Amino acid sequence: MTLHRYMEIKCPNCSAEDEALVWDTINAQVNPEAKTALLNGKTNLFVCPRCRTASFIDRPLLYHDMQIGYMAWYFPFSLVKSGKILDWIDPGGQIRGIENCPGCDYAPGTHYVFDMDELVRYIKFRDALAEDMRHGPG
Repeated sequence: MTLHRYMEIKCPNCSAEDEALVWDTINAQVNPEAKTALLNGKTNLFVCPRCRTASFIDRPLLYHDMQIGYMAWYFPFSLVKSGKILDWIDPGGQIRGIENCPGCDYAPGTHYVFDMDELVRYIKFRDALAEDMRHGPG
C-alpha cells in the first residue's frame, strides 16, 4: 500500500502557499521511485515557488518493504511530547488499527523512529542485511 496526496502548504519563510506532494506511506516494491526519493531526502519536502526556501513537511510516514518483511514508522517527536503519539500507538507499543491495514501482518515488529535521518539509516541497514543474506558475507 502506498498513499500520497497533494496538500496546500504555507512557506515558513515568505508565507506563499502552494501545493506539495505529501507521502503518508511508501511501499518499496510498489513505488521504488518513492523509496529512492526518501533515501535522497526529497520526500515530504516543500520548495516555495516564490522564495525557493525548502522546508520539510513534518508528518508521520510509514515505510514498508514486503520483500524483506519489515515496516518502519517515522513520527515527529512533537507527537511524543504532546502525548498525541497515543492516537497512533497504544501504551504497549503496538500500532493502533493494524487490523485495518491489509497485508501488514508480515511485519509484526514494527520499528519506530523519530528522526527522518534515522529512518533513512534504518532502511539502508535493512537493505544491507538483506543483501548480505542473499550473497553471504563479503
